[in-house]
Amino acid sequence: MEEVRVETAGGRYPVYVGDGLYEGKFVEEIRRLRPRTVALVSHPTIFAVHGERMLAALGEALGAAGSVARFLFSQGEEHKNLRTVEAGYVALLEAGINREDVLISFGGGVVGDTAGFIAATYMRGIGCIQVPTTLMAMVDSSIGGKVGVDLPGAKNAVGAFHQPLAVFSDTGVLQTLPAREMRSGMAEVAKYGFLYDEALLAEVETWSGRREPGAAGLEDIIAACAVHKARVVGEDERDVGGVRAMLNYGHTFGHALESAAGFGTLLHGEAVAVGMMMAARLSESMGLAQGGLYDVHRRLLAPLLAAMPLRVEVDAEELLVYMRSDKKRGKGERFVLLEGPQAPRLVEDVPRELVNEAVEDIVEDIRSGEPWP
Repeated sequence: MEEVRVETAGGRYPVYVGDGLYEGKFVEEIRRLRPRTVALVSHPTIFAVHGERMLAALGEALGAAGSVARFLFSQGEEHKNLRTVEAGYVALLEAGINREDVLISFGGGVVGDTAGFIAATYMRGIGCIQVPTTLMAMVDSSIGGKVGVDLPGAKNAVGAFHQPLAVFSDTGVLQTLPAREMRSGMAEVAKYGFLYDEALLAEVETWSGRREPGAAGLEDIIAACAVHKARVVGEDERDVGGVRAMLNYGHTFGHALESAAGFGTLLHGEAVAVGMMMAARLSESMGLAQGGLYDVHRRLLAPLLAAMPLRVEVDAEELLVYMRSDKKRGKGERFVLLEGPQAPRLVEDVPRELVNEAVEDIVEDIRSGEPWP
């Protein structure tokens, strides 16, 4: 088991990574907190596969005097919205959840973002424990306290900063994760590699050829990403100093692609992988990076897109419209670009024609299916 500490003004907490956490550290944490009732937020698919194990752990931790209130909502990005949040509020209210109780987010990134937002806003904030069940959530979204939901055509447009009490990334659950979801998570690992860690890029390249869910080495990969995320969040918790903005590498393009393609068409990691290719192409055309950066991205990321729907119907101009409405723009369009691997740079006032060219080039590739396996 690995333990990574997150230190922020909004909260200090551990991130545990390892197999069998539900029966060990998780039980210890619930006993320490001593809630009367736990609000367990998940979706039916996760609960059907792993719910019995989670309920057994909670039963051991809470004892006969405690209880568990469940709120399950439908799977998919299209359900990460204010209607789901309202339904969650009602479920918690009917269960008598109060500020001494604890909410447990049990699922992937959609569950984590939505449940975290419910915890941040219900009764002006209750404690939340993140228990991610996808590789994507383990390496990124469960850490750092960014929670929120989508508005129509605007991903993560409503949200808050609400640090969890703890994060439990049990690698054993990845044995049941579909291969496409694993590839999506590895795209986020690649993001950390391009930004900070050459060794992670080597792991991505090796994994894409031969590793399966649950294989040896995933614990180290997840922990390494958690270390990077913890450092960044500790330096810039509320994303105001430009440090945390670096984690948006590929996301300005990627979020727009998710919206333009229709929520649920692409997995988040698939959209971010394509977004990183666009960012690499733009880095080269801006003269920030030498030629070859895009080729490196394509070589490492294309194998992770093997299950992405080919010839996605995405219009380049429509994608650009979504980009201009992205909440990350600040005072104007800004992009995280690379001068080279592990050399990120936040750039504003990027020439619109160069952005258009980067988008149009890769969208054309998507339509043709040309760069994908």
